Amino acid sequence: MTNQQKDQTYSPAVRWAGRISGILFGVIFAWLLLEILLRIAYPALPYVLQAPLREVHVTPFTEKKILPPAVVQPDSDYQNVTRNHVDNELQYLVPTVGMHISTKNVMDENSHVGFRVPDSSWEPRWPVDGVFVGDSHTFCFTEYDDCWVRRLETQYGMSVVNLGQGATGSISHRNILMKFGLLYEPRFVVWQWYGNDMNEDYGMAVTYEGLPPVDEPNDTPAEEPRSPKGPVAEWLSANSAVYVIFDLLRSSEAERYRYNRFVDPYYFEDGELAMGYGRDSTMIGLDLSLEKTQIGLELGQEAIRDTKAVLDGKDIPLVMVLLPTKEEVYARWTEPTLGADKLATLAEGRLRMAAFCEEEGILCVDVTAELTAAANEGVQLFYPDDNHMNAAGNALLADVVWRFLVDAGLME
Repeated sequence: MTNQQKDQTYSPAVRWAGRISGILFGVIFAWLLLEILLRIAYPALPYVLQAPLREVHVTPFTEKKILPPAVVQPDSDYQNVTRNHVDNELQYLVPTVGMHISTKNVMDENSHVGFRVPDSSWEPRWPVDGVFVGDSHTFCFTEYDDCWVRRLETQYGMSVVNLGQGATGSISHRNILMKFGLLYEPRFVVWQWYGNDMNEDYGMAVTYEGLPPVDEPNDTPAEEPRSPKGPVAEWLSANSAVYVIFDLLRSSEAERYRYNRFVDPYYFEDGELAMGYGRDSTMIGLDLSLEKTQIGLELGQEAIRDTKAVLDGKDIPLVMVLLPTKEEVYARWTEPTLGADKLATLAEGRLRMAAFCEEEGILCVDVTAELTAAANEGVQLFYPDDNHMNAAGNALLADVVWRFLVDAGLME
């Protein structure tokens, strides 16, 4: 029997059913292949794809996700906290930077708040020299042995307690210090400040303290209401990388901006030095021409005054460490694109904090000059695609802070 005769033995419906089945098989195979490829290629994907995919399960019907569940959670008292009793978990607080994290709360093991430690057996060395508060730059986006606070302990012999928590501002730092830090009866307190603390303090006050939000015009896309997802879409969102990408592509500009604002639009390379810069979360978050940033600065300074009054009553010196942005540190490369005015905007909050320290009689070290000098020598101090300092940046920061503490007579 010839092929033509075979075809004639089947009805048109059967032939079409066969063709449709073949097409469906091809589509399903291509879908599954894309699912596998997206998971394999995840480390090389751009941030705008990595961020929404991190919660997708590695395979359906299993609990494991592409990235481990974050150890950071929102908190009404401290804005954001790290879970207690974390034991050497590999974490990606941003998708491109991995680190092992252990946490402990020496003073309250039943607390939901954990603080970064080398391992679960760590105990402070009594008496404690310095308690450190700050945001993710004190928590550190490195392995903990590379963190500047830890290096002050291991390299210089200080007795330290690190109470840094990511995505927090000065209000949170005050609350953490009052609740946990003073229990250690430290000889002094080191308070790290970074420009987005102003934005964090405004957010803390609006979200948890009843401050009415400021309605001011800006260039960011407006949020648009979206229909709730049905059960099938919810399942696909949790299990299908392809669906998440498709959903992102059809989302509104405002929804995509949630991720785009953390993407650096500019990039430079010079020898072995490579750096992205200019993301909206930095350029807008530190802009003191915005009323909400002004409010955040005032709220943060008020929290610092409150803290200093308590510390003065206990005869505990307060030391502030002011950190610049990577855009400022690498101004030699970023200024031609951003312009001097934009860099001045980024520096304004830090310079106002330096003046605030002088007015309030607070010991204060601005590390910009030392970081900039190293940057101009071609040292990579920050991650190329993140705002945090790498191991080299943390090592230099530890050196600068140590020299300041010695010069201030707080350490020998």
